[in-house]
Amino acid sequence: VRSRGLGDVYKRQEDNIANENFNVKILADTLCMSQPTLYRKVKEHFHLTVTELIRKMRMNKAASLLAMRKYSILEITEMVGYNDYETFRKHFKSQFGVSASKYVNCE
Repeated sequence: VRSRGLGDVYKRQEDNIANENFNVKILADTLCMSQPTLYRKVKEHFHLTVTELIRKMRMNKAASLLAMRKYSILEITEMVGYNDYETFRKHFKSQFGVSASKYVNCE
């Protein structure tokens, strides 16, 4: 089985954005790669760990959903795969420097 390219990383993540159980193992399996190979390739290409990349993509998706002003922050929390608002809040603030509610008001 031929390994898929890193371009598929974004597609796989997008396809699983709401899956709170989506993790490195699932991503590696869907790309037909071992976890160590995935870690190495992602680190080389994106300069992030796989976990950091998954988190960053979830937060970017959350920011784009917030900008739409169509969903509540709690709805978006679930839409990007978090079942715990406090963890979502911490990760969002870490990436963007402001809380999700302040981000909405600054848009």
